[in-house]
Order: sequence, then structure tokens, then C-alpha cells
Amino acid sequence: MMITLLMSFFALATAAQSVDAAAPFLPKHKTKSLAKTRALELRGGAGPIDAETAAKIIGGLAIGTVADKFCNKSYGVHGELSPTDARQTIDHNLSIFSAGVVMYSLLFRNDISWNLAMALGNLPWAFRALGDLLNESSKTTGPSNIGSSLIFLFASAAAYGGLTAADWAGNAFKAASLFALTSGLPCLFAPAEASKLWGMKGATEMTNGMITGVGVTLTGFGAFMAALAWGDDVITAVGKKAIVDMLCLIKAMYFSPEWASLGISKAAVYFWLILNAVAAYSILVK
Repeated sequence: MMITLLMSFFALATAAQSVDAAAPFLPKHKTKSLAKTRALELRGGAGPIDAETAAKIIGGLAIGTVADKFCNKSYGVHGELSPTDARQTIDHNLSIFSAGVVMYSLLFRNDISWNLAMALGNLPWAFRALGDLLNESSKTTGPSNIGSSLIFLFASAAAYGGLTAADWAGNAFKAASLFALTSGLPCLFAPAEASKLWGMKGATEMTNGMITGVGVTLTGFGAFMAALAWGDDVITAVGKKAIVDMLCLIKAMYFSPEWASLGISKAAVYFWLILNAVAAYSILVK
């Protein structure tokens, strides 16, 4: 599924490039170059690398996490997972991938507008929720139909608003980002309760830990999209996401026994903690 989403994203990006003259689909009032220019004017880059390079490293690594097996191996999780736990791995990766899509669009491409980038960042979750509804996942692994409908409502509204450059798109982006953020925090801080709230089924001894992992990445994704929706340039938003990701990893590793019980590799966690710390300092500190 993750590979399919990746292929769909690049197909949409290519289509956007070929219809550059279509203003409703590809508005030009906010562009990657303007966002980068404003960002670089605001800071001097106190860290060991410049702000744009730091943001691109984070964005490139986000795109590289689309393989579920790579994600599990990188954190030291081995063996076959139950259907419920396997879907948590996909959801964990989907938040990273969705943020990576936006970073790629605004940092590596000159032909993708801000509205389109925000739309592309919400599309994976819209597809995910629609698939859950059509496949009746509520009867097997969850989430409930109400949960999937809410995800689809917020994500599809933001995607449609961005694709059509609707006047209300900004509000849709804000609503979707807040929904992601408020969905991620309960998973991070109270995974058992979050599992019940979302109507998950077929739980194993690993499920709460896997849901905690979803909370880590979903909270980071929500914070990143909220920063963009409320006017931050992409580089600043990446810096703020790095801080949130770092705090979420610390919470999961040292204060969430459910996540630690999965046998998560401390070396992998330390790598991401150091990377996020360096990126945040390089981007946000003058």
C-alpha cells in the first residue's frame, strides 16, 4: 500500500507540472522559492549545517521510510505481526510519508504550489480512510466506521480544498492538522484508551506499543501541518516538527513501557534524537 501511495504521489506531481497554466489546480500565490527565501532571511543558521540542507535531510529521510519492513528493522522489531499490529506499522509510516510528501513538494520542486503540496500531504490519509470504509476494516482490525469517516472527512476536505484552491482551503488545512494532532496525542499518552476510542480489534500484547508509535509520528505530522497552515514557511515548519518529534521519541522511549517492551533499538532512537536536535538547532537558532 505504501508503494502504491508513493507512485500515486509522483503521478499527481507530474500531472501538476503538465497543467501549470491551470490556475484553479495549481495556484501560484505561495511557492516553494518564496517560502525558502523568507525562511533563509529569518535565520542565520547557528547549527553545523545550513537551515535548508537540514530541512532537506529530514524530508529525504521521511520519503525513505515508506517500506514497512525497513521501518520495523530500523527499530529492531522482528517477526510476523498480527493484522492489527501490522496496520499500526502502516499508520506509523503514513504520517512520516505524508509529511515527507509536503517537504519534497516545497523543498525539492519548483513547480508545486503550497496549496497543492498541502493537498498531497492529506491525500494519503484520505485514501487510507476510504480503503478502510470500503474494506470494512471495522469488522476485522478497526478503526470503527465513525473513526474512518472522520479521518476521511478532514483529510479529503483539505485535499479537495488544496487541489481546487478553494477560498476555504486554509481553514480546511487548519482543521485537518488539528484533527491529526489531537488524534496523535491520545495514542502517545494513553494508547489503551485510544485503542478503545478508535474501536481497534484483535489486540495483542504488542498493540498498545504499536499504537504509541503511531502517536509519535501522527503528533509530529499534525504539528508540522499546523505550523504550515498557520503561516510558517516550510523550513521553519520542519524545524518545529523536529522538536516535536524529539519530544515524542523521548516520551515513548523513557516514559511509555508499552513502546519500550517492543524491543525498540535504542541506537535507532538515539540516531533520530540526535538528527532532530541538530536539524532543529540549525533551522531555528540564529
